[in-house]
Formats: sequence, structure tokens, C-alpha cells
Amino acid sequence: MRNGDLDETGLRDLVSYFETTGVNGLLALGTIGEFAMMSEQERKKAADTIVGAANRLEVIINAGCASTRQTIRMAEYLKDLGVDAIIAVEPYFYHPTAKGMARHYLDLAESVDMPVMAYNIPQFSGNRLMPDIMDAFAEDERIVGLKDSEGDPARMMEFIRRAPEGFSVMVGADPLVSYGICMGAKGMMIGSASVAPEACVDMYRAAADADLKKTFAMQGTLNDFIRAMNVGTFPAAVKYMLAQKGLPGGHVRPPLEGLSDAEKLIVDDYVKGAKAIRKVIM
Repeated sequence: MRNGDLDETGLRDLVSYFETTGVNGLLALGTIGEFAMMSEQERKKAADTIVGAANRLEVIINAGCASTRQTIRMAEYLKDLGVDAIIAVEPYFYHPTAKGMARHYLDLAESVDMPVMAYNIPQFSGNRLMPDIMDAFAEDERIVGLKDSEGDPARMMEFIRRAPEGFSVMVGADPLVSYGICMGAKGMMIGSASVAPEACVDMYRAAADADLKKTFAMQGTLNDFIRAMNVGTFPAAVKYMLAQKGLPGGHVRPPLEGLSDAEKLIVDDYVKGAKAIRKVIM
């Protein structure tokens, strides 16, 4: 809401909308979800609302906190709520060693005894998961996947190459979706799916059908949405684009700022371009 309160009705409406788009699941309380701006109680209330509203979609919710203890506490709450899997952004602010980061995820998996995914986004967290963490992940079959949002294609390829059997590396960097899936990633968990879910579904299906021409053409469509998303103070443009579709996108919390009128015009132009490209492709 404009006053900063959690809009539970709007959140339920968003879940209902995404259930009509063809996506397979929801990743909630991630970067676009502004989880770092929320109290523990707000995160729990949002999770309650999302799980209660979802009917057919798989629900994966971020439990990540700065400490292992806090992360486990949040994850245990989500497990009791009935989520399908836990995802946890790497610990942030302080800088653990590689051994400490690996131990963080092993302790999390041991404590909650359910599917756990790691979430690598160093540009926000200030810490980076490296491909050799896969050796530790292979020690516990409950660690089932990694969302790699860093945006380094060589490092993503190394995550894919070193992944244990049955482990899912998911592309989290929007500009690398087509590349990542063609190179062996199992799917995408990206911010632009919030505003262009149908385009993401089309791209995934094209990749699954080995239609590389269409896959990379769809990446071109997505790139305009990506440019739009990064106008202004992230993720203000995402919320604006949702509102333009008649959806309850809400507002960013201070110190983040909403878009200016000039920035809104820039976003509108990018969205028009993306829609025009997709119309030609389809």
C-alpha cells in the first residue's frame, strides 16, 4: 500500500493472476518482493497469504537472513506452513568464508529436512557463492538447487557443470535466460517473469523444443522488459508495470523511491517495444 503496509488482498490477487499465466510456480519474498525491507512478522504474514492463495502452483519462499539461526527459524515456519521448498539468499552484510557459507546451507537442510535451494545474488547480498560449493551441496540430497542471479555466464556454466546428479541450476539473471537454459540450466527464476510471465513461458517452451531461433528471439523481447525494470530505483519500475496491467503492484518502501513522470514514460516506451517484438515473433 502507499502507506507502506502489507496489502494482503492485493497479494492474493497477484497469486490468482499468476496461476493463469502458464508459469509452474512462485518464488516469493525475493529481491523484487523487498524481503529485506520487511520485519520477520511481515514476512510470515506475507507467506501465510501466498500459501493460502495458491491452488496449483508450486510455492518456494525465501527464508534467507543474515544469520544461520534466523534463517533456520524462518525456514521452520515456512515448512510448517506447507511450502514446497525453501530458498535462502546467501548470508549478507558480513562476509563469511566459503566454508562458513557451505555450512550455512548444510545446517539449514539438516534442520528443516525438506528441499532447500541456494540463492546467489552477490550484487545485493555483498557475498558470492562459488562453483566449488557444489562439493558441499552434494553431501546432502535435500539441497536440490541453486538460483544463480549473479549474471556471470562463465561462472553459471561452472555451476551447471559441477552440479550433483538431480540438482537444478536455475537462471536468475534475466539477460542470460536463453543462454543458460540452452547450456543446461533446468529453468528460470527471474524478476522479469513478474511483468512478462507469458513471454518467459514461451521462451522456456521454445528452448525445451530445441527451437533456438525462437528462444533467442524471445530473449530479445525479454530484454526490453529488463531495461524497463531497471529504470529508476529498483524495483519501483516493476511495481509500476504491474499497476499499468491493472494489477496490485504496490509501492516501494523508503528510502526507495517511486518513478518520476519522466521515468514512467521511459518504461512505457520499453514495454511497447517488447510487445511489438513479441507480436512479430508469435
